[in-house]
Amino acid sequence: MMKKRLAALLAAAVLLCGCMPHRRIQTLPAMPYVEEQPDPTPLPTPEPDPVSEDALYGSVRLLDEPTVLVSVYLNDAATGSIWTADAREEARQQVAMAVDWITEEAGRYGVTAELYYDDGGTDSPLCHTYSVRSRLQGGAPSMESDDFLNEMDAVCATLDTDDLRARYGTDRVGFLIFLPVSGTSFTMAHYADDGEDFFYEYSCLYRFDAYADTAEPESPATYAHEILHLFGAPDYYAESGDFFVDEELTAYMENNHPDEIMLSTYTAEGENLYTAIEKELGTLTAYCVGLTDTCPELQLFPQLAAVEPGIFRYEAAPGPQDWIGDGSVAV
Repeated sequence: MMKKRLAALLAAAVLLCGCMPHRRIQTLPAMPYVEEQPDPTPLPTPEPDPVSEDALYGSVRLLDEPTVLVSVYLNDAATGSIWTADAREEARQQVAMAVDWITEEAGRYGVTAELYYDDGGTDSPLCHTYSVRSRLQGGAPSMESDDFLNEMDAVCATLDTDDLRARYGTDRVGFLIFLPVSGTSFTMAHYADDGEDFFYEYSCLYRFDAYADTAEPESPATYAHEILHLFGAPDYYAESGDFFVDEELTAYMENNHPDEIMLSTYTAEGENLYTAIEKELGTLTAYCVGLTDTCPELQLFPQLAAVEPGIFRYEAAPGPQDWIGDGSVAV
């Protein structure tokens, strides 16, 4: 699921990923909420300094570029919802499985994906805990507050340091925000229309799947789905808010690419799977995240001509035929 922001507003349009009720096989008990975290992270001070090209892409660009993924585990002391060491390790393993899958899928297109993420090492610079000040809402669908989104912007800006960039040799950085409650995971991607606003891109990953009847964790496929949003992958399901995804394209994906991960993260039986990711990164998604220069869908669906790999827009960008002599756009 991906949520949008309008320029100068922190309004999120909710788009559900696999929102229908699902039959479950595996049910896991909720992890006990026992405080074992370090002192709360100090209030962050944002210092974003995006260059002009970043105003199009945001903090994450294309999948063929080295990218750092920073994990941030939120603790909510007010309600006692926190991440235990065991729960964090479970989530870390899910991230590792998602990154391995993305790397393997990129390899099918001849690209070596270079993704840095928390490996579980002591004092990892890619793993942080933070005591959130805004109230967490979660639920299905998840509608986190503007205060929460503002706070996460500030956290991301604070953690994007010169040391981080020097250590990994890249300024491409995305954030994985882990919420210790049940909800529908979503990604806040930068839109070209936002300019230099909302520069940092992050995925909010809930501890539990909001559509499960019991406390069932989000799946590694969900993690991979949300990470791919950071690089420009759209949603293909019927509730997608991407301007170029219509009923015809959704039907095409359902009929020709039923295992496409941006269509659904569930199995054919509507279940979460934890031992593997049995999905595909199809040709259109590969094009959208910069793994290939073309794909068959570009010839089948005219509206895809407006798609720019790695760049989200609220609506199609003006084409050459739309511009007139004085630099304005014809309407």
